[in-house]
Amino acid sequence: MSGLRKRWCMRSAAGAAALLLAGCGGSDSGSSSGAAEDAKAAWIDQSRMRTVLPDAQAMPGWKATAALSTTPMSDPMTKKLICPNVTQTGCERARFLGSVNFRRDDDRAETRFWLVTYQEERDADLAYDILWKDTWGKNGTQNVDIGTVGAERGATGGAAGRHADGFTAQIRVGTVILWVGSSAATGAAGKDFAKDVTAMFAERAQQAQNGEEPSSALDAA
Repeated sequence: MSGLRKRWCMRSAAGAAALLLAGCGGSDSGSSSGAAEDAKAAWIDQSRMRTVLPDAQAMPGWKATAALSTTPMSDPMTKKLICPNVTQTGCERARFLGSVNFRRDDDRAETRFWLVTYQEERDADLAYDILWKDTWGKNGTQNVDIGTVGAERGATGGAAGRHADGFTAQIRVGTVILWVGSSAATGAAGKDFAKDVTAMFAERAQQAQNGEEPSSALDAA
């Protein structure tokens, strides 16, 4: 277990009431953890979401390949991208989309981070299953273990994805839905990379909702 996940489990075990993440609990992939959550989870505005998206310090050994971007979900093309169903269900109450991409030249690995913010936790909760079914749950043929990160989570991988050794993960943390897509689930990034990178991203989202400055990072390679 990486240092990041050790710190996370220790914080959860200490019973910090502000944490929504069930960092050491158990649940089925793609389903609710059943953990008690704060019904007043804070929402993340456009400026705050820029701090949630990982930066160079959060991804040691990786280089940003696409500039960090944030877009209002009122943009029709953005809605079509995230909610491709006919009625764009799941995006009705979404506020902003943010993204950033990274690459490791030594093994040609790529990792992509996306997040969508909602003003109310119930809106993110309702949207989670819709987005998983319509988009992100279709990106692979195999389940991928990412532990018990977030209130809801799911991850798939395999030959149906862009990379045979890659994975796509969807996680809900309070009022935000996160996605991580990577070609480095195996190989040089390490067998635990899927757990480590999703844990890091989800903890940054939780830190922001706790009113903290997001600081969670991967261990140095």
